[in-house]
Amino acid sequence: MDNKKLHLFGQDKEDYKIFSSLLQDAAVPISEIKFDEIRNQFFLTCSRFLWEKKIQNEEKTRVLSGICFDKVKNVKKKNFPSQNSNDVLNLLAISKSKTYVEIIFSNNIILRLEGDMVSFRFDDLNKEWPTIFLPQHSFINNE
Repeated sequence: MDNKKLHLFGQDKEDYKIFSSLLQDAAVPISEIKFDEIRNQFFLTCSRFLWEKKIQNEEKTRVLSGICFDKVKNVKKKNFPSQNSNDVLNLLAISKSKTYVEIIFSNNIILRLEGDMVSFRFDDLNKEWPTIFLPQHSFINNE
């Protein structure tokens, strides 16, 4: 099958919902997270699980993806490990409000990108590679 790289741009809540679904379970090394305060841009590089292929019953694959958030005035962190850490974060979701974007990771780690009309540019950067690991989530049963 022909491997097609995704290249997306978005800025409204609906764009962010689609964007979030594509990035669920992405592995994000802390060393690949940067904020350029002069250009008001926030960058991250991740290993994205290709849920769109899994849904089509194709092989489990990952791809290296790059993301740039524009118009970011400030970044707030909650439970974020040291920038010198070798940790890899598991991205769960991205949500958008009028004045900020939240990037939510497992272990209650949150990055809040503050700014009016924060937009994103997203690009798959290389060829896909197979993985034997299928992301799985445990759910809390409130019965």
